[in-house]
Amino acid sequence: MSNKLEFSRGDVIAKKYEVIDLLDESPLGLTYRVKHISTNKYVRLTMLRPKVASRDRKDKIIESFKLAKDTHHPNLIKIGELGEQDGIAYFTAEDFEGQTLRELIQEYRIAGKRFELKEAAQVVMQILEACERAHEGGFIFRAMRPEYVLIHIRRTGPRRATFVAQVKVVGLGFWSLVDSGTLAEDEFSRGEAQYLAPELKSFEPTATPCADIYSAGVTFYEMLVGTPPIGTFQMPKQRRPDLPEHVNDVVELALANSPEDRYQTARDFITDIQRTFQDAAVDEVVRKPLITPLGWILALILIALVALVFYNLRQDPQQMALNEDHLIRDTVHKSHAIPTPGDVQQTLDRLGKPQNMTYVPAGPFIHGRLNAEFDALESEELAQITQMKAFLIDSFEHPNLHNGTPKFKVTYQEATQKCADQGKRLCTDLEWEKACKGPRNFIYSYGDTFDEEFCGNGFETIYLSGSKANCKSGWQVFDMSGNFREWTSTAPKSNKDDRRIVKGGLQNNPQRGTRCAFLTDERKDYAGNALSFRCCRDADINAMPPPSQPVQDAETEDEETPESEDEETPEGDEAPAEDSPAEDAPGEP
Repeated sequence: MSNKLEFSRGDVIAKKYEVIDLLDESPLGLTYRVKHISTNKYVRLTMLRPKVASRDRKDKIIESFKLAKDTHHPNLIKIGELGEQDGIAYFTAEDFEGQTLRELIQEYRIAGKRFELKEAAQVVMQILEACERAHEGGFIFRAMRPEYVLIHIRRTGPRRATFVAQVKVVGLGFWSLVDSGTLAEDEFSRGEAQYLAPELKSFEPTATPCADIYSAGVTFYEMLVGTPPIGTFQMPKQRRPDLPEHVNDVVELALANSPEDRYQTARDFITDIQRTFQDAAVDEVVRKPLITPLGWILALILIALVALVFYNLRQDPQQMALNEDHLIRDTVHKSHAIPTPGDVQQTLDRLGKPQNMTYVPAGPFIHGRLNAEFDALESEELAQITQMKAFLIDSFEHPNLHNGTPKFKVTYQEATQKCADQGKRLCTDLEWEKACKGPRNFIYSYGDTFDEEFCGNGFETIYLSGSKANCKSGWQVFDMSGNFREWTSTAPKSNKDDRRIVKGGLQNNPQRGTRCAFLTDERKDYAGNALSFRCCRDADINAMPPPSQPVQDAETEDEETPESEDEETPEGDEAPAEDSPAEDAPGEP
């Protein structure tokens, strides 16, 4: 039996894979990019080291392979087949276009660049998403380091300034075949950062999910600071004063020496990272001057370009899924009678002309994600037609004033009470989503294509209500694909009564998180710096009691400002919202 692991370009493995090049060498084995001879498709093939995949471990290898193959997530490399070459086991995995995170970090270092907080957060949160799914399946990576993270970067938006990363973690399931001592020896031989958690280097190493938390924390630190944490290291903000204070707390928890002192789950780590840049963004809410919105001429040019792109996509036979989107949209549009402005005004008159509230008529809408929402998570519900009663929704985030500062850092209970004080209630998640998508059921409130010029890029652009004229839905509801996240009255599918669904404005990945269909959930007692709300009413004059107190304007509303903010909060002015729905929202193809 041969123990050959090394192959050259052109060699054939298992009579069906032609070697293209060597990609990586690790304690697990040697990984090649190969071409399947009969299909001409490229895959990754890892030849497992004999001490990892010895004959007496055959059952363990097969078990790990089956479990890994059945574990799916957008941030995990898909496993292909398990096979042998001259007695040496190998497994294949999908070929992912991109580079390793190590290569990207080195590129930044050579160029003298540092990752922005939102870039590092976007990457590490996807790593943690992969960890969360792996942990649910009973897997622990232990060897999580930039070499084993694949990443594809694209730049989008005006001036291609928006960083969008797609991350894939490799080796799911098979790292369990490598003992901790071998991993520690490999790390020592590299003479690099200590990505391996301290408890895995002890005499009795015990692997828990907290080990992967530690490794992800090292990566987060390295991306922010430019060098990994070695020995007694300085906290990130000491190295980079531009970072928010909370970054130090995040790193300290992730890199705690004892696993009991770290984040206990990947989800806890993700949530705290989100709060980090929410705190950073909210500091700018009243300090920055208003940004002039795009001129209508530029907006029309953008709309024309978007329309051209979508026309071409519809003609592409490979985009068959988009035809399904078109069909369901067409079905809803034809069956949804859009009321005339006169009908809307009569309805509002009967309802007492509520201040700054928009009428959304009864009828169907598309709830959930469309096939075209390529940034969506697989766990998100697919599109379905849902019938809705008519309702009224605040045109702006509370206190519902044009150019007012949204009320933030409120718990679910506080938001519920403030709506009740005005004779209103919190919106359901379905009401919120329908108001966001407008009559044409767009992906974002302004159209189908993410563009930071309409509602901002998610991180540093918290702004006064309605100040971005184009950040509105076809029902004329503002700031639903930007600004703050918003409470809804709906419990998550887990039916946990202590949590409620939150919609809109997710800042760590705006291209994904500002879609109308996207949702997260929070504890009802959570009051985040980037968490606000808006209120709804049934469109029935007998449905709601009269307000217990009138809506206050921006001059008298008790608005909260960030604790670190010393300047005065800008005053807003009352401006009647446009109450008649528009069939065509900005950005329509």
